[in-house]
Amino acid sequence: MKAPVTTPVPDERMAADIFRAHFPDPVSSVRRFPTGLCHHVFEVRTTANRAYVVRLASAASRRELEGGLYWHPRLKAVLVPVPALYASGVAGPNPYMLLERLPGTDLENVYGDLPAQAKKALAERLAAMQASVGTLPQARGFGFAVSYEEAGATGRHSWVDVVATQIERSDQRIREAGRIDPGFVNRVRAAAARHESYLQAVAPVPFLDDATTRNVIVNEGVLAGIVDTDEVCFGDSLFTVGLTNAALLSLGFDTDYVGYWLDAIGANRQQRTIVTLYTLVFCLNLMSELGQTFNRPVMFDEARAETLRRIFERQAESLRASV
Repeated sequence: MKAPVTTPVPDERMAADIFRAHFPDPVSSVRRFPTGLCHHVFEVRTTANRAYVVRLASAASRRELEGGLYWHPRLKAVLVPVPALYASGVAGPNPYMLLERLPGTDLENVYGDLPAQAKKALAERLAAMQASVGTLPQARGFGFAVSYEEAGATGRHSWVDVVATQIERSDQRIREAGRIDPGFVNRVRAAAARHESYLQAVAPVPFLDDATTRNVIVNEGVLAGIVDTDEVCFGDSLFTVGLTNAALLSLGFDTDYVGYWLDAIGANRQQRTIVTLYTLVFCLNLMSELGQTFNRPVMFDEARAETLRRIFERQAESLRASV
């Protein structure tokens, strides 16, 4: 019997070797970014203090990285400020992307220090960027996809299916962990059912679902670019606004940015109500992530769980009041 083929775990040495294969500059340091649940992402810094990013996939995340390569030129064509792509490879056991290191950091790392005008300008820029993504062709199916071919083969024939899948995934995780009351899941299902007519009417328009408090890189209060664009979602771009709202609330920040975003798109009362519904969906999702391993071991955080329960109740009350 043949021994099973193992895929090397991406590490700093592998990232440095990939960089050296494409650039002659001496490497002074390599460090792994602390965030990221899918790929292993490293900053490579040279002795001249120039910085680059190496994104490395494992066997489990190959599909997503190939999606990043698929969407990169398409997003660039509609003026999404993605980092420059210097090199890539998909032939080996660990596909990679060698990218520009954008100056700055994730929005969530500086949000608390941003003045109102900077939040407003950022929100307006993100709203305009999502509108640009929405000019790409619609898909034949709904949901998250690494290509148009996958988007047409998802089997999800309405936006209702995508929202339901999100809820079901949270339900499965919550039941596996056994630490969060499954009653929260039933309440989100019921809330989604009350707004089914809106969800059914959503068209499969492309948008960036993960450009939230993370992956939005801010430098000195200004948008530097968008990273981690492995997938594009087809459906309601307000989904991203709801996720952003849930993330800001979970971090203890104000949600002025979300308000500016909704103002920028001229959101009506129904759309603002739907953002509250999506906030509940993602609050549930954040609950379900507690204690999950992903690609790093994580302990269940009871204090964060209680914070998310309180946020959930406030959003649920807001949703009831909006009816």
